[in-house]
Formats: sequence, structure tokens, C-alpha cells
Amino acid sequence: MGFRWRFEYSLLLMVLLSVAAVRFSDALLQQVRVIRPGDTVAAEPMSDERNGGRTEVRLAPGPGFDLRCTVREGYGYPYCGIAVRFDPKLLKGLDLSEVRRIRLWLDYEGPADTVKIQLRNASPAYGIPQSSNESAKYNHIEINADSLRSGMVELDLRNFVVANWWMQQFHVAPHLGRPEFDNIVTLEIVTGTEAPLGKYRFVLHKVEYDVQYLSTERWYLGIMSVWLALALLYLLLRLVRLQQVVRQQREASQELLEINQVLDARSKQLVQMATTDALTGAFNRKGLEDVLQQALADWRRQQHPLGLVLIDIDHFKAVNDSHGHQAGDRVLAGLAELVRQNVRAQDLLGRWGGEEFLLVCRDTGLTQALAIAEKLRALIAGHDFGGLRVTASFGVAALDSERPLDQLFAAADAALYRAKAEGRNRVVAEKTPG
Repeated sequence: MGFRWRFEYSLLLMVLLSVAAVRFSDALLQQVRVIRPGDTVAAEPMSDERNGGRTEVRLAPGPGFDLRCTVREGYGYPYCGIAVRFDPKLLKGLDLSEVRRIRLWLDYEGPADTVKIQLRNASPAYGIPQSSNESAKYNHIEINADSLRSGMVELDLRNFVVANWWMQQFHVAPHLGRPEFDNIVTLEIVTGTEAPLGKYRFVLHKVEYDVQYLSTERWYLGIMSVWLALALLYLLLRLVRLQQVVRQQREASQELLEINQVLDARSKQLVQMATTDALTGAFNRKGLEDVLQQALADWRRQQHPLGLVLIDIDHFKAVNDSHGHQAGDRVLAGLAELVRQNVRAQDLLGRWGGEEFLLVCRDTGLTQALAIAEKLRALIAGHDFGGLRVTASFGVAALDSERPLDQLFAAADAALYRAKAEGRNRVVAEKTPG
């Protein structure tokens, strides 16, 4: 009885620890980093003076980085702002690649309705001399000035984009056109697009961001590994005890069965959590990878057709900007549920990106995949997402001949691009030869 009593209490403790590890995973895996004026960072004013403009700008003494400027005529796009240098040499900055959000404590006064926040990422891959002030990539977002009234604004790094003018002016390769945050050397706070002439003031008090030590997937895998290790340890101890006490064989076997059932249920739950998107319930990229591998194997063995439908919510950034991220999350979750309710059991939905979904249609050719996409397009356009209405664009491709999977994805992506370019809220199929 002593061994069994100790085991049951240990199992209860492990269950409680596992629940706590899942429930408080964010607090356990993340640490808040704070950057304040006076830390090992420097700030300097920036304006159109370097472009021949007449804007006056200065940093005032006092707590915080206090920038004051007067935007004047003299340059086609007059501006002013503050640059916080994490590395003046533009070589080694902050690694924010695993960071999802940053928070700025920022006071703003001025006639412009918007403010630009720019995170400059340095890399020799861009092909621009490191000595140039423009060598660092412009990851930027333009926010409404009203969002600064509370004195603090939280920014989702997934909403940042790369400035087109920078890509074009320096002939940066298209594959480098996605935002990067692995070497942020400068934070810039600048007047918005077409800022009116007049007086402006920016006071930056501090910057915060959360650093995640370990990915959620690895955390759950670690919990599962501990459970499996404990199961193996228990089995070993149990076998030794069975050699000593044959009389308890039936009771020990029942205990082993109960433990395996607990572990099996837990393992299934952790596997599901590792392959599904928590917000929408759709497959994540890991889950989609398994689905696509199976579908591709079916094609190679039995020539079963395979259709891909890329779905992109039109103007989703405007939904987040106008109604908040909670409303955007409701739209994402509602759209995923609407699609699942209106496709066949063999059709599998995954979340491909921020507002982009991938529908894998097994045993489905191009014509049938187009019909499915058109049905979903009409349903989405007519659906009420908690007081919001959105539309979506669709790119459709099908595997009807031997070609690599990346070419199939490229065809669907090109079709989606044409759907958006032709006005959005439409279904476009891949271009076929002839």
C-alpha cells in the first residue's frame, strides 16, 4: 500500500504541475525587457534637413527622450522624428525575431493624424553598404494619433510592412521584402505620411517587449516527454516489484492500465495542441505539413487529384485598425468555423498566415475546387461576423500532373495575387498552358 499511495499522490502532483505549466505557460516562458532613456541607448533627432528641407528639430533636456520640432516648407515630404539607436554602427542590435508585440510609452502633440513607428533591421544580405544610413530595412507601421492618447500603445509586429520606396530605391531583391526583426538597430518615431506643417512634440518614456525563452510547441513537447519518462520509470519499478510480490500481479496490471489510459489521453491532447491553431481550431503549419504529405502520397500512388485553395481576408488590417485585434480575432475564428461547416469531410482547413487560410481538397480537380471556392466566397461575403462584414479573395490550383509541391503552391499564390489585383472578393484559378 505504501508504494501505491506514494504513486497516486505523485501522479496527482504531476497532473497539477502539468495543468499549471499549460495554464501559466506565458508567464513561465516569457520575460519583460524594458528600455528606458539613460540605459545603454542613445537618441538623436531626425528631419528633412538631410534632404535639403528647412524643418527645425531638437532634443529637449529632461526625463525621457523629448523631441520638439517645427515642420516647415522646403522639401517635398517634410518630416521630423526621433531615432533611438541600439547600435550607432548599424551592426549588432536587438533580436526581436521571437517577439510578437512591443509596447511604447509615448506622448505626442502635433497637427498630424498619424504617426509612423519604424523598426530598422540591419543585414548585409540587403546589398547596401553598412555605412549608409539607409542600409537598414524599414519595417514600419503607421498608427492613428488617437491611439496615443492613453500614453501607451501596443504594436503587433505581424502588422509591420517593409517600405516599398526603400525596396525600389535600393533595388532590394523581392525575396527580402518581408519584415525581419532579428537585428533591430534603430527605433524611429516619425511624423505620419503628408504631415501638416506646424509644431510637433514626441516624448518617449520607455519601450517594453516580451522575450520568449522557449516556443510553446517545445514547451508542450517537454511536458509530454516528462510524462513519457515517468511512465517508463514507473513501468521499470513495477516490473521489479512484480518479481517480489506475485500476489499483487492483478492489482498491479490494473494500475498499469489506468496509468496508460491517462498518458494516452494526455498525449493525444498534446499532439492536437501541437498541430492546431489555438485561435481558429484549424491546422497550423505543422498540421498542414502532415496533411499535404499524405495527399501527395495518394497522388503518387493512385493519381488521386489534389486541389489547393488559398483564402485571404480582404482589408483585414483595416478591421484590426478600426475595431481592434479582438474583433479581428473574432473574424478569423468565425471564418474558420464557417468554412469547416460548409466543406466536405475530406477537405481540410489550415491557417497559413495572419489572415490567410489554406483549404486542402483531396480527390478534387481544378473545376471542382473552383466551385468549392466560389461557394465559400459567397458565404463569407454574406455572413455577419459579430456585427462586421468582410470579403475574401481566393487563389485556386490543382495537382493534375507530376510537379513539385512548391510549384503547386506558387500557382495558387499567383492566382490569389491576381484575385486581389483584380478587385478582391473573387475566385481566380491558376493559369493553365494554352
